[in-house]
Parts: sequence; structure tokens; C-alpha cells
Amino acid sequence: MKKTIILIALIFVSIATMSQIKFGVRGGMTLSSYYSTQDFYKFKPSFHFGGIVDIPIATSKFSFVTGLYFADKGSKEDGNIIENNFTNVYGYSFKTTYDDYQLELPLLFTYKIPLNENLTINPQIGFYVSYTLLMEMEESRVYSRDYASNPETNVTIIRHASDKIINIGANAGVSLFYKNYSFTYSCDLGYPNRNHYLRDVWNAPSDYPDICMFFSLGYNF
Repeated sequence: MKKTIILIALIFVSIATMSQIKFGVRGGMTLSSYYSTQDFYKFKPSFHFGGIVDIPIATSKFSFVTGLYFADKGSKEDGNIIENNFTNVYGYSFKTTYDDYQLELPLLFTYKIPLNENLTINPQIGFYVSYTLLMEMEESRVYSRDYASNPETNVTIIRHASDKIINIGANAGVSLFYKNYSFTYSCDLGYPNRNHYLRDVWNAPSDYPDICMFFSLGYNF
């Protein structure tokens, strides 16, 4: 009899705990760059969307937040290059766009700070793991002088990645909740696989992390 009562009590506790788990959707703009905008790299605006799960930790104000996002975490470049191909010296200006579509799994801890009955601020900190689904590069060049191997002065180069990449890094940010609605600003700092041929054209310094800032609107159910 006692075992039955304990079992029933555990079931009710589990149900009560599960009922406090919140699910939500998020979406908005990303602003990302490779190598922390070192050398030629610039910030690229793009988008993200996905879902989250907010799991309260016991009766505290802490929660564990995870979920899954689809995000473009690419970059841009622009600059000028002078090269010597043993027959002549030539230069060109270039503009490059990297599309880097990733599935991202956040692993975050948040703390709820109530401001009033409807407004809450939730700082967050943690890690993420992401998987690159597709990466491609499109580059436009304008040559300052013609040369024998390429007589065109305006050239567009498109390259596609065939391999997949696992990326890891840290995340920090803050969410502002009004009832079930939210606005979140957060930032990823990560070190992906640096051996990818699309990303080593100019031998950028590998000791700088990639940056991706998220500006998200959301709703918790």
C-alpha cells in the first residue's frame, strides 16, 4: 500500500513538473561574420527561426533552455588584391558573400528576474552545437588590368561546399518577456572547422572566433 502511494505521489510530481515546461517559437535577424571581422571580413545580415524548450530547474528561478534553430551564419568580404602570376602583376577589387546554413542546438541556462506581474528579464549563458547543412560562396571581381589567362575584367565565381561541418561555441544574451511574448538578443562565439576551402582563401587569422548575433521575436505557449 505504501509503495502504491509513493508511486502515485511520484507520478503527480512528474506531471506537475512537466506542466511547467514551456515550449516556444523564435525567429528574426542574424548578423554574423567569420573571424570576428578581421582582415577582409564584414558582418552579413540574414535570418533564423526555430523552436525552444524551457525546462524549470526544481523550484528555483533557473531554467535549462534548449531547442533547434535553422540559421544562416555566413559572412561578407570586400577589399583589393594585388597578385603576381610570374608573367605579369595584376590587381582586382572583390566582393564576396558566404551563405552558411546551419542547424543549431542551444544548451543554455537562464535566470528569471521579474519586474512586475507581466514583465520579466531573463539573462542566459551556455553553449551551442551546430551542423552546417550547406555552405556556398559567391564572389564578384573587377580586375584593374587584363591578363593572358583571363581576359575578362568582370568575373563572378561561385563555389559550393561538399563536406559537412560541426561547429561548437559559447552563447550569452538576454530576453525580455511581456506575458508570453519575448524579444531576445544573444551572441554566439564559435570555432568551426578551419580546414574548409571556402574559408581559407585569404589565410585569415584562425585565432579569431566567428560571431553571430541573434535578434529574435518569440512566443511561449
